[in-house]
Amino acid sequence: MAHPTVSIIMPVYNGAKYLASAIESALAQTWPTIQLILVNDCATDNSAEIIQRYLPDPRITYLVNATNSGVATSRNVALQHATGTFIAFHDQDDLWLPNKLELQMVALQQHPDVGLLHTRYARIDTEGTLLPEYRVLDKDAFGNCAAETMVSDVFEEIFISNDIQPLTSIIPKKVLDEVGLFNPDLPGVDDYELWLRIARRYPVGHLQTITGFWRQHAAQQSKQGYTMLLIRLKAMDTFLAADPNAVKHVNRAAYVLRMHGMNRGAANHYFYNLQDYKTARQYFKKALKLKPSDVNSFVKLAYCSLPNPARNLLHRLKNTLKRQNG
Repeated sequence: MAHPTVSIIMPVYNGAKYLASAIESALAQTWPTIQLILVNDCATDNSAEIIQRYLPDPRITYLVNATNSGVATSRNVALQHATGTFIAFHDQDDLWLPNKLELQMVALQQHPDVGLLHTRYARIDTEGTLLPEYRVLDKDAFGNCAAETMVSDVFEEIFISNDIQPLTSIIPKKVLDEVGLFNPDLPGVDDYELWLRIARRYPVGHLQTITGFWRQHAAQQSKQGYTMLLIRLKAMDTFLAADPNAVKHVNRAAYVLRMHGMNRGAANHYFYNLQDYKTARQYFKKALKLKPSDVNSFVKLAYCSLPNPARNLLHRLKNTLKRQNG
């Protein structure tokens, strides 16, 4: 069997607590030819000191950003220095099983047409303990060399609901050369927007075994509520602006449900939480374009369109009625 090099990209920023474990799980891979690219994104903790301990290892390429630039830019910087035929992603707080890359490389040799191959994953807590729903799984659920690889067109599926994690993803470098790199203007969802671009052009493989562990903690971007809703909506708008024909490949009802719900959610955030009626109005208009029968959004759009004195008058009347009925 040939052993093409896999370049593993790991951005580093103030994650010293878990960094050594993450580096060691990458270096412990049974696949014999790897390049681990560590990109220090101006960490202010002792991450640099931890990295120094591993630098004698010739498999490591160490890069330092001139300014704090974010995960997407750090990944793009690493890609400029990647020598591998395949690219994998390992965050500073996650873990891999030792045979993760070996299983994926075998699957890729069996399915050379895929543009991305990912696997199942398990969630762990801040101490590295499996969350309860994963503790009941049989040991064959983890790192199973007999696991099947499902290959399909997943564009519509991930447009509606994505569960492809960078943690378990591996991509042929030639695919990234074709579709482009990560978009730094989409922090937290830059990977998702890239997956959409890949899935539009290539089938995607899913290896049916757990190979990685996703650590859950309060600092994760994926838990930041409305912030992530807005940036996810921006990612989808960015993707569709560049590839407007993509909507033809999504079931119309599912597309309307997805985009209407996201635009209405964004509108309600600006309406209720920020009282930014100008921005809310823009999102309500988008929601109503998708679903004209949405009476609730129509009423709120009308309210947003009122001049400030009229809104203030309605607000006072509402408070007066509340007091009278109280």
